[in-house]
Amino acid sequence: MKKVGIASLFLLAILCNSCGYQFGTAGDLPQGYHTIGIPYVEGDLDGSLTSALIRRIGTNGCMEYRHEGGALLLQAKIIEISDENIDFRYDRHKNGRIKHTIIPTETRLIETVEVAIIDAGSGCVLRGPVRITGYVEFDHDFYKSRNGINIFSLGQLTDYDAAEDAAYRPLNEVMAKKIADFVCDSW
Repeated sequence: MKKVGIASLFLLAILCNSCGYQFGTAGDLPQGYHTIGIPYVEGDLDGSLTSALIRRIGTNGCMEYRHEGGALLLQAKIIEISDENIDFRYDRHKNGRIKHTIIPTETRLIETVEVAIIDAGSGCVLRGPVRITGYVEFDHDFYKSRNGINIFSLGQLTDYDAAEDAAYRPLNEVMAKKIADFVCDSW
């Protein structure tokens, strides 16, 4: 019976020191973490979200970004990118008369990213995974050429494809800020 009690105490000690349970104040990561590594964001085809995230974490001051050897890892995965039309107008005939059909003129681009903060040494997930969603809105016109992009208005008066391409940069900046806020607010 005494062996069962010792074995139970040993098992409890192992479980309390593993990834599943940590002593301390709820919501606070231990203060021993000052550096973070950011591997390539899964699903980031051109690397633009990854570089926006590295730039934001590197300049916000709550953590020091390390290319290698960070005490923490920020694991991120793009879950979904979608769009929804949010503004419309009546289409027109070539002579200017209004048709009975409507066409979209403004779209919201929405991105959802799953994020987790991991202890690099043990591989334990310290925070997350959580899903963070951000969006940007941009104007577009069906009948403009692809070369008519106006980057300062996020695609205003351009065709949809060119406007959407221009909107990804500000969307990545929005997502990088939200993810960096999650990392910094975890402390």
